[in-house]
Amino acid sequence: MFKHLPFFCLVLGQSLRNRCITSFSVGNQVGIPARFPISHFLFYNIRKLKSDVIGTNEALTILYQLSPETDSDVYSVSLSSSQKNRKKNKKKEKQNPQTIKAKSIAKGNDPLVSLNMNLDYLAKSGQKGCARRAEELLLKIEKLYALGYYAAKPDIVSYNSVMYAYAVNESGEYNSTEEVLRILKRTKEISQEGDRNMIPNVVTMNILIKSFASTGAACKAKEILDDMEKAYQSGSKDMGPNTLTFNTVIHAYAKAKMPLEAEEILRRMMIISREEPEREDEIKADTISFNSVLHAWQTSRIRGAAQRSQQLLDHMIRLYHAGNEDVRPDVYSYTITASAWAKSNDPNASDRAIELLHKMENLSALGDEDMCPNCVTYTAVINALARSRKRGAAVKGFEILLQMEKQFIDGNEDLKPDLICYSAVIDALSKSKEEYAGQKALDVLNHMIALSDTNTCENIRPNAQVYLSVITALGRSKARGSVDAAHQLLQELEVSYASGADVAPNTIIYNAVIDAWARSSFVFKADRAYSLLLKMEDDSKNLHLTYCKPDIITYNSVILAAANSFGDSNIKSKAFRIALTAFKKIQSSPQLQQSSRTYSIFLKAIRKLVSPGFDRDSIVKKTLEYCRRDGLFNQHVLTQAQLTCSKKTVLKKIFKEIGFDGDTIEMKSIPQTWKAKAG
Repeated sequence: MFKHLPFFCLVLGQSLRNRCITSFSVGNQVGIPARFPISHFLFYNIRKLKSDVIGTNEALTILYQLSPETDSDVYSVSLSSSQKNRKKNKKKEKQNPQTIKAKSIAKGNDPLVSLNMNLDYLAKSGQKGCARRAEELLLKIEKLYALGYYAAKPDIVSYNSVMYAYAVNESGEYNSTEEVLRILKRTKEISQEGDRNMIPNVVTMNILIKSFASTGAACKAKEILDDMEKAYQSGSKDMGPNTLTFNTVIHAYAKAKMPLEAEEILRRMMIISREEPEREDEIKADTISFNSVLHAWQTSRIRGAAQRSQQLLDHMIRLYHAGNEDVRPDVYSYTITASAWAKSNDPNASDRAIELLHKMENLSALGDEDMCPNCVTYTAVINALARSRKRGAAVKGFEILLQMEKQFIDGNEDLKPDLICYSAVIDALSKSKEEYAGQKALDVLNHMIALSDTNTCENIRPNAQVYLSVITALGRSKARGSVDAAHQLLQELEVSYASGADVAPNTIIYNAVIDAWARSSFVFKADRAYSLLLKMEDDSKNLHLTYCKPDIITYNSVILAAANSFGDSNIKSKAFRIALTAFKKIQSSPQLQQSSRTYSIFLKAIRKLVSPGFDRDSIVKKTLEYCRRDGLFNQHVLTQAQLTCSKKTVLKKIFKEIGFDGDTIEMKSIPQTWKAKAG
C-alpha cells in the first residue's frame, strides 16, 4: 500500500526541511501527521518554495506515482525513528466520497477548494507545459473521484482554470484557442448530462474571448460578446457580459489595429451603463477601457490617429473632473497619446507631445505620484522631436534626456535612462539638417560610453545601431571634418572589437562610412571608398570575417562615390576606373544581386567622368544591354541614359541596336521583359 511513501517522504523531507511547517519535523525525521491529505500538503507547501530541490513538476510527478490507495483524501501515516520498526497501517475501507468530503470540510480542508487553488496556481505559473499539466491533474482527480478515492468532483471553476492556462500560455505544440474550445465543449457535455456545477458561466466565456484576443481574432471575440448579450436579454442573467468582457474585446481590436471598432465597443459600454442603471455595477467603462482604445489608435496607420487620441484623452479628463473616478487618466493614458503624436505627420506634433509631458510633470509636482512621466514617456517625446525635423528639435531632445538623467541622479529610479532613450536622441540628430548635428551625435555617443563605465548606467553601453546612427549623422553633416570623424570612429570600433569588445564593425557600418565619403566634398572620395571595399573583401576572404563581407549596397556606394567625384582629368579618370572595377565585380559575382540602382548610378558615373564621344556611347550601349538582360529598366535608368548620350539620335540608335523598335523612348513603350525585375 505504501510502496511509494519512502521515496515520497525522502524527497519531500529534503525539500521542506526547516522551510515549511516546522511541526511536521521530528529531529531528523520528517513525518506526515495522521489523517492529513497528502496532495493538499504537497501543493500547499510547494508554493512556499523558492529554490528547493523539488518543484511543481516534480511534485506532480510524485503525486501521480502514488497508487490510488495512497492518494485517497485522508489516511493515517507516521514515521518512527527507525524505518525497520515502522508501524504498519491497516488499509482504510473505501468510503462514500460525500462522507469523506464532509469530514474534510469539518476539519477545515475543502478538497474542491484545494483542487481549484492548485489548478489556478498551475495556470498562472507560466511554466513550460503548465497547461497540459493542469489538464492532467484535472483528469487524474476526476478519475480518482469516480473510483471513490477523492472527496470532490471538479466543477466549472476547475475547468475554467485549465481553459485559462491554455488561453494565456501559448505553445508551438497546440493552438490555444482550439484547446479552449475543446475543453469548453467538454463542460457543455457534462452539464447536459445533469451536472449543474458544470454549466459555463461569464468567467468561462471571458476566457474564450481572451483566447481569441491573444490570436488577433477580434471579430470572433465580438461574436462571443454579442452571444453573451443576447443570452442576458433572453433571461440568462449569469451569462451577461461584464466590464472585463468588454475590455477584453476592446483589447482584441487594439491588437488587430482596428481603432474604430474598439471605440464602438467602448461607446456601447457607456450606453449600457447609462440606459440600464441596474447593470452599472457590472458594466462600467474605466481607465483600462479608454487606454485600450488609445492604444488601438496609436498603433493604427489611420490618418488623424493622433488627433483622435488627443480627443479621447481630453474626454477622459472632462469625465474625471465631472466626478467619474473610474476613468481617471493615468501615466499610460498620457504616454500612449504622446506616442501617437510621435508617429503623426502633423507639423505641430512635437509641440503637442511636449505639452503632454509638461502637464504630466506639473501634475506630478502637485503631488500626483501616479502621473510621474517614465522612460517611455520621455522617449515618445524625443521621437516626436526627431520626426518633426524642426530646427533645434534634436538639441531639444538631448536637453530632455539630460533632464531625465538629472532626475535619476536625484533619486527617481523610474527615470533611469536606457539605451532606447539615447538611441532616440542620436537618431533625431542623424535626421537633422543642422550643420553640427553630426558632432553633437558624437558627443552623445562619448557621453554614453562615459556613463556606461560607471555602476549607475551600465545598461546604456552603445550597440551597433547606435554607432551606425552616429556615423550616419556625421555622414550627413556639412561641417568640416565630419566624414573624417566617421572614418575614425570606424577605425576605433575595429580596434576595440579586436581587443575583445562586443560591437563588431559590420557590413552596414562600413557601408555607412563609404556612403559618408560619397556624400563628402573630399576630392579623393572614390579612393577612400574603394580602399574600404578592398579591406572588406580582404578581411572577409582571407581572415574569414563574415560580419564585414561586402554586399550590393557596398559596391553601389563605391560607384556612387566615384560618380560624385570632381577635379581634373586624372582624378576623373581614376574615379571611373574605380567605378568600372566595382561594376565588373558585381557582374562577375554570383553572390551579388544587382539592382536598377546599380545601373542608374553607373550611367551617372559614365556621364560625369567620361568625355562625350564614341567611347562613352559604346560604354552606354554595353551597360544598357546588361540592364535589358537583367530586366532592371526603370525610370531612373532611362533618365540617366537620356542624360548620358551625347545626342537623342545616338540614344535611338543604341536602343534600336539592343532590340527596341518603338517610335518614342519612354517607360510605357519599353518591353515588359526589359523591366520585369525592376524595383
